[in-house]
Amino acid sequence: MDYEHKAKAVADCLLSYRRDESGWKVCRKSNDVVVSWRPSSEFPGNVYKGEGIVSGSPEKVWECLKPVPNGLRVKWDSNVKKFELLEQIMEDISICRTVTPSAAMGIIAPRDFVDVILVKQHEDGSISSNATNVIHPSCPSQPGYVRGFNHACGCICIPITG
Repeated sequence: MDYEHKAKAVADCLLSYRRDESGWKVCRKSNDVVVSWRPSSEFPGNVYKGEGIVSGSPEKVWECLKPVPNGLRVKWDSNVKKFELLEQIMEDISICRTVTPSAAMGIIAPRDFVDVILVKQHEDGSISSNATNVIHPSCPSQPGYVRGFNHACGCICIPITG
């Protein structure tokens, strides 16, 4: 599989979500976060984005979000139980497995996801993770987990003035 091509394609897709402001409808809003949706052009269903301002440099915020084994995300995000590096393709592209816990008192089984992830530094100072599902020979479906398949997804830390 051409993991590099797939990773770059998903980065282009997420960049298009960032640039194209048309069609987004707010579905949730709090003091700190706005969640919006619009119909997907890639699959039947909707795409969602959450936006908020976090006090800190993009580098410090990124430390909390970056997709790495033993990173801070596993410590603060109760929806990420485990994060494993399966293969480092290039310095900025990796194949990873993310495990989520069961939910609703065990009614929803634990899930695992295998994704190609591209971490990208942009010219405007923003940093992004860009991911989508892949099949990897070292990680077939695991007993006790339902294999999930992510469409284009990720996080973008964008510096703002002030």
